[in-house]
Amino acid sequence: MKIQVLFGSANDERVYGPLCRSLEKCGDVKMEVASAHRDPQKVHEIVTTCKADVFVAGAGLAAHLPGVVASLTEKPVFGVAVNGAFAGLDSFLSIVQMPRGVPVMAVTEENAGTIGDYILRMARVPQYRICLHWNRSLESYSPIQKALDEIQVQTQLKVEWTAANDNNCIGEIVSPWELPRTQGLNLFLCEKEQLASSNLALDFFGKARHGGFWVGANNVTNYVAQWKKMMILGAAK
Repeated sequence: MKIQVLFGSANDERVYGPLCRSLEKCGDVKMEVASAHRDPQKVHEIVTTCKADVFVAGAGLAAHLPGVVASLTEKPVFGVAVNGAFAGLDSFLSIVQMPRGVPVMAVTEENAGTIGDYILRMARVPQYRICLHWNRSLESYSPIQKALDEIQVQTQLKVEWTAANDNNCIGEIVSPWELPRTQGLNLFLCEKEQLASSNLALDFFGKARHGGFWVGANNVTNYVAQWKKMMILGAAK
């Protein structure tokens, strides 16, 4: 497996140094510094010519790099929210709120070291069903019911409740009243009206700092798209 790592600034070596070493368990790792704002042509050339199987892009502040990378490739993209300011809140929100159809798996700086383990685990999960964890005591919560139905419709596969520590668990559906229990592909769900609250953004970020890879709030389309990308990656190995 070939993994291309891109960071927007050489000053982020404290993040991409350990990250690159942790990814070596997955295969060949190449690191480049290229800013989405200062070096857009370089970013374009790297992404479109490097033949990578997976991209990991990290940036702080405006943090557009992961989204730009995702717009240039059909391969899975992990976006690392670097703690450049506001403890990484601004970069996380920039990365996680991608438009439908252009998913990025947003991960906080302190959890970037779990990317390699997740890539290896996803390569071993079954592709004929979707094993998810959610809080069964909240199963009647309408956003959860709706999301489960949508995932099943979009994938045409059976969605099965799975324990958070099960090796086949791809991730978790997380509501505003709980913290994530998995280091997986997680989907944050809430009532649409709640998205108007800035406090909910802080809550979302707090959940992300507990772990996992996130594709926005209520964004089932990107969740399914990202799952499909990871399944294609696993099937190719």
